[in-house]
Amino acid sequence: MSHDALRRLAVADRLLQDPGLMEPGVWPRACTWLVRLALEHAVDDFWVSRRPEMAEASRRAQLLTLTRTVDADLGRHGTELWHVLSRAAHHHAYELAPTAVELREWHGEVRGVVRGLSGLQDP
Repeated sequence: MSHDALRRLAVADRLLQDPGLMEPGVWPRACTWLVRLALEHAVDDFWVSRRPEMAEASRRAQLLTLTRTVDADLGRHGTELWHVLSRAAHHHAYELAPTAVELREWHGEVRGVVRGLSGLQDP
């Protein structure tokens, strides 16, 4: 399993358990970025192990190709999560920051995608 992805998920988990580690209002977006980074590390590691040339492609190309390379549900779920996390990570004056419940759910879903992609990497 991707060590970088696991490290990012571990830090996000600490923030979810103790939001007081950061300024109020800052931790939800910081946690969102960490969870998204974990997903990105897993995608990068997958491509490096399977098709190294894809590691240099844009994230959009990687995600589009992922849905056609791995199990369709896993690829689609990873792609959808990346888009949801990207939107939530960026501050919009008209939107609230993600809630702890949303973050915990995304954290668990990303962990599942990380495991799924790790299991598909060449030994």
